[in-house]
Parts: sequence; C-alpha cells; structure tokens
Amino acid sequence: MRTPLDEQMAQAGRFAPSIRMSGLLRMLALDIAIPVGGYYLARAFGAGMTAALLISTVLAGLRLCWLIWRQGRADAFAIFMLFLFAGGLTLSLITGDPRFLLLKGAALTVLSGLVFLGSVAVRRPLTFAVAGRLAGSDETSAAGLKQGWATSAPFRMGFYLMGIVWGVGLILSGTAQIVLIYTLTLDQSVAATNVVSLVFFAICIGWNVWFVERSRRLSREASDPQPQIASAPASS
Repeated sequence: MRTPLDEQMAQAGRFAPSIRMSGLLRMLALDIAIPVGGYYLARAFGAGMTAALLISTVLAGLRLCWLIWRQGRADAFAIFMLFLFAGGLTLSLITGDPRFLLLKGAALTVLSGLVFLGSVAVRRPLTFAVAGRLAGSDETSAAGLKQGWATSAPFRMGFYLMGIVWGVGLILSGTAQIVLIYTLTLDQSVAATNVVSLVFFAICIGWNVWFVERSRRLSREASDPQPQIASAPASS
C-alpha cells in the first residue's frame, strides 16, 4: 500500500523524467575534481598551501567562466564552488598555521551546508540549480523543470528535501572533520578528513539518486497501473 509520501513522490516524478542522474556524478566530478585536482597537483610539484589554493581558485573561476559562456548565464552551483575556494584562499592569507589551514576546509564544509539550508529557507534551493545544470541544452527537460516548479507543490518539496539532506550532510561532515582535526595528529587529520568527506558525499549522492529514481518509478506505476485480473466465477 502506498503512503502519502509515495503519492507525493509519484506526482513529483512526472516532470523532466529524461534527465539522467548519472550526469550528477559527472557534474560533481568536474566542479569538484578540477579545482581539487589542481590543488593537489600543485602541492605535488612543491607549491605551498596558499599558492595551491590560488591555483584551485583560478581553476574554479575558469570553470565558471566556461559555463557562463556555454549556457549564456551564471550558474549558481559553479558560483558556489568558486566562493568556497576563494573563501579558503582568503582564510589562508590570514594565517600560516597548518592546523588552521586544515580547519579552514572543515569550516567551509559546514558553511556549505548552511548555504544549502539557507537556499531552501529563501525558496531558491541549490538542488534546483543543479537540476538545471543536468538538463543542459535539453529544452524539453528544462521546460519540464520549469513547469514542475511552477505547478507542482510535491515537485518543489522534493527539491527542498534534497536541499535539506545535502545541507545536513555537509554540516555533519564538516563537524566530524573538525573533531578529527583536534583529536588526531596533523598527518592523520589530513587523511581522515578526506575519507570523511568522501563518505558523506557518497551517502548524499546515493540517497539523491535513489530519491529521484524512486519518484520516477512510482510515477510510471501510477500512470500505467497493472490490469486487474478478474477472479473466476464460483461454480454452482
């Protein structure tokens, strides 16, 4: 038997069903891996933390510029990533303490969670901006997103819920990292904070994909119910 939540998910799953959730992994890989990869590559070649953060910030900025050029508009999620790295660079210029630099990353993770929750509070969830990115140049999917947002309360609630999950997940991830930074040695903290970050990202992404795909499946089942098999009349 379907629950009221199932019914709402089925209604929300009617819109923009052609957007592939595999694109979420690719998008996050580019938005996160490009600046993060640039940071660690710079560190591998002997750059200091501040110089490496400057390189990652520039790469995040170039990624944003490329998206604006391709899409013809600013992208909320790319701006968010640029803000994170620029914030890290600013904090790194304040002090050279290695533990503080490590703490900076955890603090920005918590701040990221607060930004996600704040976007839900002002009814402009970052998760909807991410969906727009996934739609890309697919006009049908983009129109489906706009129609769903304008006409369906369950559709909007789905994005609010996803924003809350990402916000809470990031806050928990950053908080756990802060505890580890002040509990472990510096070298142990570097490895542990990266592991915690990857685990929380995997959990949030996995839940996000499950939620969307389940909504779509419930919607298909609602629009194409199984035919009822009539029982044979009892013999007299």
